[in-house]
Amino acid sequence: MEMKRLLHFVHIAALLLLTMSPLEAAGGKKEKRKRRRENNVHHDPPAVNSTSGFLESLLKRSNYDRGQPPMLDKSTRVELGIYINSFYSISEQTMDFSVNIYLRQNWTDPRLAFDPQEGGRDMIKLEDGYWDRLWVPDVFFRNEKKANYHDVTIPNRLMRLYSNGQIWYVTKISATLSCPMDLKKYPLDVQHCPMMLESFGYTMDVLYFVWMKNAVDMDDHVSLPQYKLQGHQLEDCSQNYTAGAFPCLKVTFNLKRDIGYYMIQVYVPTALIVILSWVAFWISIDSSPARVSLGLLTVLTMTTQSASARASLPRVSYIKALDVWMSVCLVFVFASLLEYAAVNVFSRREIPKPSKASSLMEKFKGPSDKSLRSLTEVENGVNGRKQPPQYIRDPFGREKARMVDKLSRKLFPTTFILFCLIYWPVYIFIDM
Repeated sequence: MEMKRLLHFVHIAALLLLTMSPLEAAGGKKEKRKRRRENNVHHDPPAVNSTSGFLESLLKRSNYDRGQPPMLDKSTRVELGIYINSFYSISEQTMDFSVNIYLRQNWTDPRLAFDPQEGGRDMIKLEDGYWDRLWVPDVFFRNEKKANYHDVTIPNRLMRLYSNGQIWYVTKISATLSCPMDLKKYPLDVQHCPMMLESFGYTMDVLYFVWMKNAVDMDDHVSLPQYKLQGHQLEDCSQNYTAGAFPCLKVTFNLKRDIGYYMIQVYVPTALIVILSWVAFWISIDSSPARVSLGLLTVLTMTTQSASARASLPRVSYIKALDVWMSVCLVFVFASLLEYAAVNVFSRREIPKPSKASSLMEKFKGPSDKSLRSLTEVENGVNGRKQPPQYIRDPFGREKARMVDKLSRKLFPTTFILFCLIYWPVYIFIDM
């Protein structure tokens, strides 16, 4: 009986051992894998092949200091260029213009040169965290009024590092720049608006600027509402200040104003008003209300048109081409009104009515002075009282008035055409 119990216990123990052995084996494998992963993580070297790791090692190896320029023994060459996205908001009132550009900069920093095999590539694109850790030229717009970077949806900046230490840096900028305008020929003018790029803190002993190849490029779809871009000039604008000589580059844009808008809004309407004032020369001399109303209407319309055309312009001390045109047109309109005043005077001119005594004197020549005196006294009054002289219309006055009207019909158009023949060539072809 005891033997049976013993065998039964052994049988149960064997079953338990057979059941637990696979579980222990699985648990052991899992533990081994866990230990292997921990050992791998613990013993792997730093990831120098990654971009950030490689840059960190490069900066530490060269003991990089972003406060120092790339070369201390000679001046650093910095190439500049711009790509124009848009040209907008050119204002004569504030004398400025606004542009949206990509500012491109290129220089070489020997401290950042690396072996392409070590870095695994010939070019490295630097991310946001490294833009402020490297030395960059302190370029600013000398004639800037306001400017800003673009950060939507990400900071619009690009920096690339090449194996020879060359750095390519591009930033997107919107800027409003001053443009001193000469409005003597306005609106037949050509404006020359500069963009000046200068170093703020480094003199030419530390760095100097040069224009890169194809320095100024422009989007094919850029258009200006009132101007036509007639090319540009590249210049060096380096200047000596009290603190030293600072490098500077300047690009000047030649902007020719489009005359189409002003022809429709200014020149054609004012010319028609002047022509309308000449209609009075064909209206009857006796139609005073019509001629006076037409003259006053054209004068007031011309005054309003002149004020409207000058409203968007700054108050400058010199005479503009638009001022000459408006003033001459106003003179023509006002002269047509004065012409009717002269015609009206001629047509209403009166002369003294000849008396009967004068008629008798003409008829009988040679009477004595006493008889003539008595006849005159009888004619002029009764009982010694003299009457005021009487007047009649000058029969030749209306004829003179008609002659003035006929002369004005030819003189006014001829003079205006002569003025136009002088005005347009002078302001279009002659450089002021």
